[in-house]
Amino acid sequence: MTSLKLHQNLKATVGVAVAVALVAVVCVPTAAFPQGVSEVDPASSLLDADTRLAGGQSPADDDSTDPVSSLMSIALRLEADGDHNLAIAVIEDALEVVRPTYGLHSLEQAPLLQRLIVNEEARGNFGQAWNLEQQLLDLVRRHPNDVRAIPILRATAARREDILARYVSGGFPEQIILGCYYSPRWGRTRGGSNCRSGSRSVVVSTLLGESRRYYNDAIGIILNQGIEYVDELREIDLALARTSYRYAHFLSSYDVGRRSLLRLAALDRMNSEPLLTRTASLTYLIDWDLLFVDGATRKSREERTDTVVARYEGTYERLRSDGAPQASIDSLFAPEIPVVLPAFLPNPLATMASPGASPRYIDVSFVVTRFGNGDRIEVLDTTSNATDAEKDTLIDLIESSRFRPRATNGRFVDTAPIVVRYHLNR
Repeated sequence: MTSLKLHQNLKATVGVAVAVALVAVVCVPTAAFPQGVSEVDPASSLLDADTRLAGGQSPADDDSTDPVSSLMSIALRLEADGDHNLAIAVIEDALEVVRPTYGLHSLEQAPLLQRLIVNEEARGNFGQAWNLEQQLLDLVRRHPNDVRAIPILRATAARREDILARYVSGGFPEQIILGCYYSPRWGRTRGGSNCRSGSRSVVVSTLLGESRRYYNDAIGIILNQGIEYVDELREIDLALARTSYRYAHFLSSYDVGRRSLLRLAALDRMNSEPLLTRTASLTYLIDWDLLFVDGATRKSREERTDTVVARYEGTYERLRSDGAPQASIDSLFAPEIPVVLPAFLPNPLATMASPGASPRYIDVSFVVTRFGNGDRIEVLDTTSNATDAEKDTLIDLIESSRFRPRATNGRFVDTAPIVVRYHLNR
């Protein structure tokens, strides 16, 4: 069956599906379900459809009687095949079922709107995708304490970060104009004459502010729910810390990142996480203070760095006195590959040889100082095809990185020698 015939057949059945859905709602006694809830939950059905598709099950194998689930399964398959126009049509058919059943402002339609946004962007219709996102956010604002808004807010915050990353890398996403990000938050008129040009710093600060606001809105919902969503809160705090670090040179982010890491450490303590987990999150906080210690004058910087190192030493001693295995302590303070800060980002020195590829590497030695700097860098050995440019790049990486100070025999020494094999997978 062609895609066009498939859609025509679906359109012919949508009227029946709507009637069936409405009859089901009308016929259920009012005491049987809470207000606004029917026997079939389209939101959970959509998640089931995603799961079935991920597992390789075709829509034809779906034995669900829920029309929304069936339509969404077909739409997801069309989307995967790149037929975004028809996927959009099928999703809109599903909305014709959901909206009469749950209402025009229900969050049950949110998963459908999210897929519409993805498909509109895939076919280059960024203006329509932006309008759909505003509709989605309007739904969230109408349900300020609904836990289903949490993933929507997180996804929107991540989208703002993606726009920002492309912009600072030299791109010009259409959303910069659509969102009027050249105008400060307090004076923005979307679509106005000042939306097409202006200060780069305003774009960065406005996008960062929006991203943080969506994350904070999600945090507010979580804090009203209790311990059940603690993992969501942990992930949001790490996302805030990552963004704060990446854009610290554009906007002072010390306090934002530190608050997130402080909450992360408090969460692990409150939930009685294993000792090493609690210590790792606490160490993130100490790392953060070491990373941002350089903003002070020379004298106070040295004094503050001494204080930070003393906190590392105190953490090490607490682990030892609490009976933590030495191997666990070493994984934090003396791993084979030194920890490049911040530790919640991938370690650029932790490389592996590509499977099946010809091994290319550079062996390098250096010392990690008591204050976390890389010094005395020396290339020891390389494969014959390692270039001088690659050696220089590795040396620059070590010189520009901040490391977690290392313990040797229980002491944080002034210079800890390191040898690393850095694999070149290109």
